[in-house]
Amino acid sequence: MTISQGHIPLRMMAAISDIIGRVYDCVLDPGQWQATMEAIRTELNFCYAILAAYPLPAGSVTLSVAAGIDPAWLARLPAYGEDIVNTWGGNDRILQFPLEEPILQSQAVAPTLLESSRFIQEWIAPQGVIDAIAIGLERNDRMVSTLSLGRHTDAGMVTELELACLRMIAPHIRRALAISQILQIRTIEAEKFTAVLEGLSAAVIVVDDERRIIHTNAVAQSMLRVGDPIFMRAGQVRLHAVASDTALDRVVRQFAGGADGADTHSGSGISAVRQDGPPCLIHILPLQRMQAYSGLSDRPAVALFIADAAVAPRFPADALGALYGLTPAEQRVFELVIEGKSPKSIAPILGVAVSTVKTQLLSIFAKTDCARQADLVRLASRLSSPIGAPDQMSMV
Repeated sequence: MTISQGHIPLRMMAAISDIIGRVYDCVLDPGQWQATMEAIRTELNFCYAILAAYPLPAGSVTLSVAAGIDPAWLARLPAYGEDIVNTWGGNDRILQFPLEEPILQSQAVAPTLLESSRFIQEWIAPQGVIDAIAIGLERNDRMVSTLSLGRHTDAGMVTELELACLRMIAPHIRRALAISQILQIRTIEAEKFTAVLEGLSAAVIVVDDERRIIHTNAVAQSMLRVGDPIFMRAGQVRLHAVASDTALDRVVRQFAGGADGADTHSGSGISAVRQDGPPCLIHILPLQRMQAYSGLSDRPAVALFIADAAVAPRFPADALGALYGLTPAEQRVFELVIEGKSPKSIAPILGVAVSTVKTQLLSIFAKTDCARQADLVRLASRLSSPIGAPDQMSMV
């Protein structure tokens, strides 16, 4: 049985909120990723945490942060790259795992495969690790990123409480990495915050909780002048698509109000349709922690980073996500349901328990006003574009 956000103890909710704040601090100061991974590892009682980002189609790792691993063991890890992928069932299986969803190794991988895995027998087991979690954060034509965690035998098995906490944290790490990729800089000095925004190639708009403009850079001003893909109406930054504009308003209000833990999936990338050309994605960065030294305003504020989408929005998953507020995990369940699969057959594909799939399916029904799987199939028939997927992924 899955645990909802409302059932997480208040002390732990406070710690998670602090961790989410740390995650966004890492956007402007990547040197803080190490302490942030350590905070996640310690708070949720894992023995190690590894955050890694790989540029595509090829290249060296752009971000690799490990907490809780002895340097000698860490140095041996790259030698198991191919075996790690095989342990999780291969590339095709890994691509089935929904983004932002913690995949528990003991549920997703057959015992026989664990016993035969060189990675498990030579790297995992000797360190006393009894289970591991892998979370896919991004898979696009520019980047693959993952968060991996290990549980030591002294801590006992991973529980639904830790999984629920990771489901809250993962979307924010994903969003922070996306924004960092747009920024394409290592650090920003506080006193030069505004000057740096002016020099970015991506459009940046800082708005308050009513979407009134506090600051724009030159690229954003050009977009506003032509009204594409953003425009002004009644003093507010607006989007042309009603569903996207509604989603933008909801997330801006939440983040400007300090609701770091609320509706965590909604701001991972809001589609901004252009009148002419490919769509853009809007990534949202809360500025509560930066306001004191950015000098932009004393009002609640968030930054909107607007950049070309690497790939046109996928359907029906992305369409449903925008229209009905589905999480990435719910989107993946939806895709498999319309292929005719049952909750029992979906669970091993996604590496989760059948009860988790049933809970996600009930949530999909509630959000889409559907009562049966057949209703979801009819809904999908109105969203006819094919679903594509990147061709590579790596998990520790």
